[in-house]
Amino acid sequence: MEQPEGSPLLQSRIPENNNNNNSNSNSSNSNVNIINNSNVNSSSASEWWQTRSRDVVALLTVLLLLGVGLGIWVYGTLPTSDQDEHPHEYALSTDRIREHLTQFLEIAEKHNNSRSVTNGHAASAEYVISQLQAHGNCDVHVQHFLSPIWKVNKTPSLRVTGSSANVDYIYETDFEIMRYGGQGATIKGASVAVVDNGGCTVENGRDVSGKIAIVRSTTAKKTKCTLFEAAFLLEQMGARAVVFVRSNKFKTPSWARVRNTDWKEGDPLMTVPVLSVTSSVGQLLESAASDIKLDVETDTSIEVVKTFNVICVGRTGDAANTVVVGSHLDSVAAGPGINDNGSGSASTLEIQLTLARIGFKPHNRLVFAWWGAEEDGLLGSRHFARVLAHGWKNKWAESEPVGVTWSDIALDLNFDMLASPNYISLVHNGTDAPDNTRVGSQQIQRVFEDYFVRHDYPYKITDMVAGSDFVPFIDNGIPAGGVLTGASEIKTIDERKNHGGLARAPLDTCYHRDCDTLLNINVVALHRMSRAAMYAVSKLSTMPNLRGYLAGQSQF
Repeated sequence: MEQPEGSPLLQSRIPENNNNNNSNSNSSNSNVNIINNSNVNSSSASEWWQTRSRDVVALLTVLLLLGVGLGIWVYGTLPTSDQDEHPHEYALSTDRIREHLTQFLEIAEKHNNSRSVTNGHAASAEYVISQLQAHGNCDVHVQHFLSPIWKVNKTPSLRVTGSSANVDYIYETDFEIMRYGGQGATIKGASVAVVDNGGCTVENGRDVSGKIAIVRSTTAKKTKCTLFEAAFLLEQMGARAVVFVRSNKFKTPSWARVRNTDWKEGDPLMTVPVLSVTSSVGQLLESAASDIKLDVETDTSIEVVKTFNVICVGRTGDAANTVVVGSHLDSVAAGPGINDNGSGSASTLEIQLTLARIGFKPHNRLVFAWWGAEEDGLLGSRHFARVLAHGWKNKWAESEPVGVTWSDIALDLNFDMLASPNYISLVHNGTDAPDNTRVGSQQIQRVFEDYFVRHDYPYKITDMVAGSDFVPFIDNGIPAGGVLTGASEIKTIDERKNHGGLARAPLDTCYHRDCDTLLNINVVALHRMSRAAMYAVSKLSTMPNLRGYLAGQSQF
C-alpha cells in the first residue's frame, strides 16, 4: 500500500548503507537531514487537512444557509390558510355565544317567560354589563328613556245591532284591535259615521262627535296622514272609537301601530279604542251605517315606563371614524326571544369579549350597543339618534353622556335574528338606503358578501327599509348594513333548493311566540352568521381609510 508523504512510517525509517564508506559523522548528518525533511512534510500535510476541513465546513455552512433561505422563500410563496388570514373570525366561539343564550333563557324563565321591557330586559342588560365589566375592553354607559307599553288584558268584542239582524264578529278574523289603540272602553249602541279621505282633515271628521268613526279604505292611497294622525284627529273631534277598514288586498284585519313612529316622551297617545276590520265587514258597516248601532268592548292599557340602552365605548381606535355595532336586547312580551333577538345580542356580546381577550387593536374605534324597546318600535335606537343627531334631551341626558358624537359615527352594523331554524343567510341591500347613505351602505353590503363568497356559503340579498335598528341611522345620514336569517317569511321551493331546509314553511316558526327558546336555535346558522358579523366588525374597524371606502373611493 502506498503511504502518503509525511506519514509516521517514513519518519521512523533508517536508510541502508549500500557499501557507502562515508564516516560516522556523515552518516549522522544524513540521518538528521532525513528526520528534518520528514518533519517538514508532516507539517505540510497537517496544514493541507486543516485547510480542506475549513473549506468543507464553509461549504456546508453556505449550503445550510441556502437551504434555510430557500425554505423560507418557498413557505412565503405558499398559500396561507383562511384561518391565518382571518384570525379574528376563527377566534369567535359559538359555544360561548350559546352560553350567553342559556343565561338569557334562565332570565326569561324568572320573568314570565319573557325578556320584554317590563319583564326580563333589565336583568338581561345587567348580565351584559357584568360580562363587559369583567371581561370586556370598553367604558360602559347606560342611556335611559321612556317607552309606552301597550297590552291587551282581555279579548275584545265587536257587535252590530240593527232592525234586520244582530252580528257578533270574530276577534282576529273579522276584526282586530290595533296596537296602541287606546285604553279600555265599553261602548253600547253607538251610531256610526263614515269618514272619507282617510280622516286626515277636520272637514272629513265633522260629523263624528259622539259616534264611532268608520274610515274608508278606498281612499287610502290618497291620504296624506298616518293612521295615528287620522285616529288622533278623530278622537279630538269627539269620536268614541275609530274603525279602519282594511283594503280588500288583505284577508285579515290590520294589527299596525296607531302611534307616532318616532315616539318620544311628551308625545300624545290614543285614548279611545282603535280597531281594524276586513274589507267585507267594512262594506257591510258602510252600507248599513244609517240603520245600525255598534257595541265595542275592549280591555287594554298603555303604561309609560322607564327603560334603557347599554352602550360600550371602545378605548382605542380613531374616534372620528367610529363603527357602531348594535343589536336589540329586548324580546316581545309573548316569549323569551332567544332567536329574536338573543342570537344577535349574544353574538354582539361575544364579539366584544373575544376582541378584548385576543388584544385586538382597531384602527377605528368600536362602539357596541344593546338597544332597548326595539319590539316597541325601535325606541332605543331612535332615542340614541335623537339625542346625538338632534341634541334632544330628556331628564337623564345631562347625567348620562355616552362619549360619542353623531359626526364621529362612520357606519352602523345591525345584527337581528342570526339563528332562525329554517334559515336563509340574508344580507341587507344597501341600495334600499336613502340617497345620502346609499353608497356607504352598498360598500358595507360588499364586505358581508365577501365573507359568504369566500366560504362558498349560499346567501340572498334582502331589503333594508324598516323593521330593525338600522333605520334611525340611515334616516339620519349614517350608512348601515347587517345580516339576518329571517322571521315569519315563508321559504319558497327555489329557496329550499338554494339554502336547504323546508319549503312552504316559515323561516322561524316560533317568531314572537313562547317557543322561541334554545330549541329554536339553528346552531349552524348561529355559527355562520356570528362569524360573518365578526368578519365585518374586524374588517371595517381596521380599514385605514374607512370614510374613503364608504364613499366608494377605494376597495377593501
